[in-house]
Amino acid sequence: MTDTTPPARDPREISWPLEHPLAKPIVVGQDTLQVLILREPTGEEVLKFGLLEGLAADQFFPLVASLSATPPPVLMKIGARDILQLGTILSRFFVWAAQPPMPSTTASA
Repeated sequence: MTDTTPPARDPREISWPLEHPLAKPIVVGQDTLQVLILREPTGEEVLKFGLLEGLAADQFFPLVASLSATPPPVLMKIGARDILQLGTILSRFFVWAAQPPMPSTTASA
């Protein structure tokens, strides 16, 4: 008998696209930005932004601008809490993505 149950998802994984509700919405022209939506980074972006060893502060705004299709001047208006939360989430993603998968808790025959 074949077990068709998919392997348990690693709880450290991010579900993409990442929707980050802003703690404090920002006004951009006539619009109000309440949620920042980031798509999954590509391998090309990992190399372009030098992310093989993690996310540094100077890489944050260019990367988030690319992933969210939001201009850096708009991102500069985002509150500190959101910057810190997004930085932590993205930093963890790059560290965890580099780790081998967690071993399965089920034995296969």
